[in-house]
Amino acid sequence: MVKRIAFYGKGEAKIHVKQRFWKRRKDGILQRFWKKTKRVKTQVMENVRFEFYGKGKDLYKAVVKAHHYIPKGFVHVSAEKFLENPSKYGFEGEWIEKEIES
Repeated sequence: MVKRIAFYGKGEAKIHVKQRFWKRRKDGILQRFWKKTKRVKTQVMENVRFEFYGKGKDLYKAVVKAHHYIPKGFVHVSAEKFLENPSKYGFEGEWIEKEIES
């Protein structure tokens, strides 16, 4: 039986600012690209939610790790995949308000 747990609330995340720039390709055409800069801004993100499913032990580890990550909107992912690469599913930051629902 698969278990589920939800972790939601409001958080403050540190996000790298992206910048557009022009680059000339080998064939001579100018093309725009987005590039991450070193500048970081803090952004308050409301109504964000992690929903994890999987084994009980993985769920516990995922919730502990999720205390340091703010999700990118509504994220429904297995706890095992989240533990492998948490930065793929959220930004590093601090939770302002949080609730855990199982």
